Amino acid sequence: MYACIARFSLIAGGLACSAIAHAATIMIESKSDDTVGQNVVYNLRNQISRSSVHKLVYSRDDAGFVISIVTLPDSDGSTIYSAALLMPPFNKKGFDYYINGLVGSCGSRVVENCAANILSGFDDDMARIATAVRDAMQKPK
Repeated sequence: MYACIARFSLIAGGLACSAIAHAATIMIESKSDDTVGQNVVYNLRNQISRSSVHKLVYSRDDAGFVISIVTLPDSDGSTIYSAALLMPPFNKKGFDYYINGLVGSCGSRVVENCAANILSGFDDDMARIATAVRDAMQKPK
């Protein structure tokens, strides 16, 4: 599947392809009405912005990947989250590619760890795609 995406990306848009091949540019989309969930999203953004590998972006046009996260308050004061790793189409038309998803719960005292777990849960997927894109770009035509 990743090789297929990489080949499509070369045809559809070299600019977006090169952005993914060098570093993961990530946009966060969130729907969080609870305080703990908002803190998870805040910490996720902070961890991406502090990363030496990833870059936080605020526009879909700049995003190589999108992490879409929804949180709901739980009765014990924690939050339940669902996060999906998406890849926007390189030609900016059509639907995002669904790459992977995570669900979990997070208490107010461990929001930084939860954010780190979400990012690390998607890291292998982003690295595999970036490698496939990089390899496809380096093949002689």
